[in-house]
Amino acid sequence: MLSVLLYGCESWCLTEASVSRLSSWHNKRIREMCRVTMRQTYIHRISSRSLQQRTGVFELEHYLASRTLLWVGHVARMPKSRLPKRLMLSWVRAPRVAGGQEMTYGRSLERHLKRFSLPLAYTEWAGIAQNRVDWHKRVTKPPFTIGKPFLRRPRGDSRRTAEQKREDEARRAAEIAERRAIFDANDNDEGWALKWSRFSHG
Repeated sequence: MLSVLLYGCESWCLTEASVSRLSSWHNKRIREMCRVTMRQTYIHRISSRSLQQRTGVFELEHYLASRTLLWVGHVARMPKSRLPKRLMLSWVRAPRVAGGQEMTYGRSLERHLKRFSLPLAYTEWAGIAQNRVDWHKRVTKPPFTIGKPFLRRPRGDSRRTAEQKREDEARRAAEIAERRAIFDANDNDEGWALKWSRFSHG
């Protein structure tokens, strides 16, 4: 669902109102996953943060910031001759329109950098982005720790270790032997009963 909702979000310039609308929709979907209504959240004081920890899904702004910073880090590592980097670092000499834009890419990028406590100057964060592994760890750091109770096993995940397979085979063999012993015992009892009935009536 998130991949469809946030498709192309790396180049979005969202205002606070747009982010708020998307976050409301995202939190509503999380409540539906937990089968919690708005009335229950009001009566029992259930916060969106607690539902996010229960499901292991972060808030929408985290995904927006993480994906955008992953992309700009990739652009920062490009050579200066590449068009994406030239567009990101370009400057228009013509005067701006009166009133300005509601949101620019630079301002939205600044908001995302503040979220992960990264420097705002291009010369500083672009230098950090040159190390791809370190940059990826910084911009994908989860906002909270997910404990074991909140980790869900993927649906259809049937992977087992060799030791688990041996234990399952041994348990299955023991069950088969136990059932066979019970069956043989019942079969012998019925055979002796049939012979005794024939002998007594003969």
